[in-house]
Amino acid sequence: MFEIKLVKGASAGGGALVSAFPSVGMVGSIAGSYIAESLKMTRMAYVVSDDMPPAALVQEGVPTYPMRVMGYKNLSILTSEFQLPLILTGQMAKTMMEWSKQNNYEVIIGLEGLMTEQGVEPEAEVRVFGVGSTVRARQMIEKAGIEQFKIGMITGVSGALLSEGERLGDDIIVLLVSANALYPDARGAAKLVEAVTKLLPAVKIDLAELYEEAEKIDENVKATVERTKELLAARQSQAERLGKSYMYG
Repeated sequence: MFEIKLVKGASAGGGALVSAFPSVGMVGSIAGSYIAESLKMTRMAYVVSDDMPPAALVQEGVPTYPMRVMGYKNLSILTSEFQLPLILTGQMAKTMMEWSKQNNYEVIIGLEGLMTEQGVEPEAEVRVFGVGSTVRARQMIEKAGIEQFKIGMITGVSGALLSEGERLGDDIIVLLVSANALYPDARGAAKLVEAVTKLLPAVKIDLAELYEEAEKIDENVKATVERTKELLAARQSQAERLGKSYMYG
């Protein structure tokens, strides 16, 4: 069982609640952290549960719960440092929805990574898709110019939010970005943040720093790929030479 408790003296209400759990390429976590840092969000609530591993997140010498809610004006982000076991994600989603109703949030937005099949090539196109639980949610996605996700399976907290939102008629939007699972995908995270700003035009976030970080990661990935190709070519050449020497004596 999960419970979301407000920090003493804090209040919540209205606007949007963003769900930013670790996902493919860590895009959800990176995007959530970047939004929180860019808007200088403060901790407004934390999540407690006997089902979560005992741990404390220490920042600037101050410990807090690893799963917490950060807030700024009409935008809140529930973020976590670890991935929930799949069996607990349904309960987490229900807790989020109940808490958002109690505090009059208008929409919940989930951030997710979508496994890409392009390997580790940084040049591959990064696409963002949206799924809405209601007609209104799908209209928000269309108005923001985000491509609708037509068919597929979404699991975890985001999947549970969508299913429960459709059943209850609550507005849930899940944004999915094609991401690489082999390294922290800052470019995919940047695309998610960009999509959030399209859905919520009042939210102004400078993405330059995140895209710069993405460029650095891309350059490192390119260098690693090239070194790997050279190493494999050298090994293959050596193996061919050894094969010929054994063959002819």
